[in-house]
Amino acid sequence: MQADSAVIERLEFGLTCPLPIVSSEDAPGTENGRVDIFEGEVRFVDSHQQVPAVLGVGFGVKAWARPDAAPTRITIRSLHPAFPGTGTTSQSFTSHLGPNAPMTHVFTFDLPHEATPGLWQLQALAGGRMIYSVSFKVVPPEAYSGPPLDCEHLDLLGEAPRPAGTPAA
Repeated sequence: MQADSAVIERLEFGLTCPLPIVSSEDAPGTENGRVDIFEGEVRFVDSHQQVPAVLGVGFGVKAWARPDAAPTRITIRSLHPAFPGTGTTSQSFTSHLGPNAPMTHVFTFDLPHEATPGLWQLQALAGGRMIYSVSFKVVPPEAYSGPPLDCEHLDLLGEAPRPAGTPAA
């Protein structure tokens, strides 16, 4: 995990529980041509960087800009192993990062070919400069050794957020 502390004040990441999708926005740089907009606040079940390759599982990053940061247009990028059948290895869309609210980037395995094991990286760039990059290792379900994905007891599994630049335990 890396974060540009001149831009990012706080960074959270990990596995997420599903949230209802309320709409979508055009995102031509993605395989589906859109990104989903969720209802509610994304909360991480755990800050684990190992992800089971199971439909419905999500993982992501939530970034808070420094209070003195100007609102910035950013490119959100997901780098991953080639999807079977499509060969897609990179997807991107634009978003904004500013001091008033966190920016959230979540990838959810919606289709079987997306649950592809290997190294995944969720990144944000501003003007071509990396402002964060978080790596996740997607593994077959039988190889998953992380915490149980217990979304019903989210408050019991949560972990205090870490400041940007602080390594995972």
